Amino acid sequence: MNAVVERVLGADEFRELDYVMHQPLRMLIKDVEKLSDEERKFAMNILTHTDFILFRKVDKTPVLVVEVDGHAFHSGNARQLERDKMKDEILRKYGVPVLRLATTGSGEEERLRRKLRECVK
Repeated sequence: MNAVVERVLGADEFRELDYVMHQPLRMLIKDVEKLSDEERKFAMNILTHTDFILFRKVDKTPVLVVEVDGHAFHSGNARQLERDKMKDEILRKYGVPVLRLATTGSGEEERLRRKLRECVK
């Protein structure tokens, strides 16, 4: 997925964007007032991270979070699905779109391009 992100961000239309991998969620969420106690505990845990954060180079504003859902780790894992749902809800509360891509999926590059175009309009 790293190669896909780099390829997409290498296009002229996305030259104002950059990315970082495995960013702790607590570094993205500064004001926890919008969160429930459970969400706050989850978001502030050092182990809770995003797979990729795509952001504007100029001001570091997050544009999109890309989560890669590994089949072996996510399939049939109810607890992991709950954590994913909570992370998505936390990011939604702060206006950060999320794109989830399964490792068993296809067309990831085009899906990422489409979502980024939506986000940078």
